[in-house]
Amino acid sequence: MTPEELLRYQRARGPLPASTDGLSAWIARQAEAVPVEVPLAAVSPLRAVGVVVGEEDGRALALVPPDGDALDRLFALLQLPALPGGGAAALLFAFERGADAAGQPPPLSLPLRIQPAKASSLGWSSDLFSLTVLISNVSLRSEDGALLPKAGPVVAVCAEYGMPLDSLDPPTLHSRAEGIPLLRLPGGFLRRPLRVEATSRDARAPRGRPAALARAGKFLGELDEAWQQRLGPVMEVAWPVYRPERAGPLLDAVVGRPLPEMQLR
Repeated sequence: MTPEELLRYQRARGPLPASTDGLSAWIARQAEAVPVEVPLAAVSPLRAVGVVVGEEDGRALALVPPDGDALDRLFALLQLPALPGGGAAALLFAFERGADAAGQPPPLSLPLRIQPAKASSLGWSSDLFSLTVLISNVSLRSEDGALLPKAGPVVAVCAEYGMPLDSLDPPTLHSRAEGIPLLRLPGGFLRRPLRVEATSRDARAPRGRPAALARAGKFLGELDEAWQQRLGPVMEVAWPVYRPERAGPLLDAVVGRPLPEMQLR
């Protein structure tokens, strides 16, 4: 988002929240989001009201509305210390660094094993998309891209589907209406660890990614509160998929299985 787009957004935004009542609903209605670095102490309060907070290079990045006044109001309502220089300065710094990645796929991805030509031969489009999986309490081993568990429960949620996962290897959506599965990452003598890779340059993020991230963040925030703040910052990982040629299920590009229908644009 450019500074000019930011000004247009501020003019069209309408009134800011005046209290914490309805704050989560207001955040969920915001279609645009910008990753801004926030103190670690702000992670749990922000996630509790639906703000997605990810982790990158040991930093906590919150996806917040691209509005300095709104960011200041959000921190004030949550009784958090003000950001250095204020919300507008934090946003401008994010813009200058090219940090507006809400509309882009995560930089790391589950392994892309089904190539476009194979997807086309199976009857799907060769258009590659990246869904977003939010994973709690994991770290990245830099030398080989392995995902390793940290202290605390490992939970994974697909933002676009709005569903938790039963497994990351292979990625499997939770099949039950209730319950939150805790994941055990592969590793040890019998199973190699799950390794992520750089997201394909051909992959596109669905248009609704910012809103999906906001919904998933609200869900994880409520879960974090219920579990007494045991989730911590989450890591974003892309899940490569192909859309159908016309109508029908998506195709998982990790193991080649059909997934529930979803319109991708």
